[in-house]
Amino acid sequence: MSVRRSASLAVAAIGFVTLAACSSSSSSSGSPGSAASSPAKLKSIFFANPLPDYPDWATADRCFESETAKLGVKGVTQGPTGLQVNDQFVLDRISQAIAQKYNALMAVPITPSAYEPLFQRAKSQGMQIATLNTGTATKDQNLEVGTDYGTQGAKVAANIGMRPGQQNVGIITNAPGGIGDVIINAFKSHLPPNVKVVATAFDSGDPSKTVDVAEQLLTAHPETNILFSWEGTAVAGITAAIKEKGKVGHVFGVVNDLTPQVVDGIRGGTIYGTSRQHFCDMAKKAVDLLVAVSQGKQVPPTTDTGTTFVTKGNLDTVLAGPATREGGRHP
Repeated sequence: MSVRRSASLAVAAIGFVTLAACSSSSSSSGSPGSAASSPAKLKSIFFANPLPDYPDWATADRCFESETAKLGVKGVTQGPTGLQVNDQFVLDRISQAIAQKYNALMAVPITPSAYEPLFQRAKSQGMQIATLNTGTATKDQNLEVGTDYGTQGAKVAANIGMRPGQQNVGIITNAPGGIGDVIINAFKSHLPPNVKVVATAFDSGDPSKTVDVAEQLLTAHPETNILFSWEGTAVAGITAAIKEKGKVGHVFGVVNDLTPQVVDGIRGGTIYGTSRQHFCDMAKKAVDLLVAVSQGKQVPPTTDTGTTFVTKGNLDTVLAGPATREGGRHP
């Protein structure tokens, strides 16, 4: 099997998908408003998970279920199968949750303009809304929890600048605009003297296209020695492109999250570093803050759960850290 074929990932169909085809779980049973043991006015939370099959979003699911069960709140999480973003599928699930009168919603508005009308509709019927990991891309949520993308972009730039010599960066992102630009613009605004952006390429958020996009970038800009992407699902394509172009040891990926695939890339020399986000903290804090809002308490509009930049130098230390923080250690 070729490297290109082995790097290809399963892609979920775009458009309407029936509920039976989604990844779905629940931490309790009964109708959305029936969790009588809840210590708060809030009885039910629907978590519209963007990619339940992606390792770190799977961690968010587990921690969401653990926290809602602990608090006696009915927690249901659903999202598309596969590893390609499918906004329409998620939007359909949110519409159902609004119709079923859940008390609160947790969502990741990857395409903000598509989510804003649903958020407005949800708030009009009294739903509390927490957004995860998308900063202030939308304005109708009650609170936002997750990585501060501006801080993350600046941190990535600083860490690339710690590498010796000139660093010529090719950026791979899903499309112009959206939440990716928050990271990328912060990255560009904080470039050290030895770091330069030479090109930006787009893969439409489709992991099966990333390898071709990355190879084309490396061909058009042979001076590139860093491929940077904020898309967690771009790792396989970046790794395959580096190998197929014979650039191992000369071109390195800088990516997002600390999945087993990223760990292998750091150890194998195709990935220089990654921003480890704290998905368990995101899910738990979002639940806790939504409960607090339902109790009439004041909560901060944004809560930064931070990132840790991981390279070969600190990988073993990070992996040996507390297993409970992220719902378990990576292998």
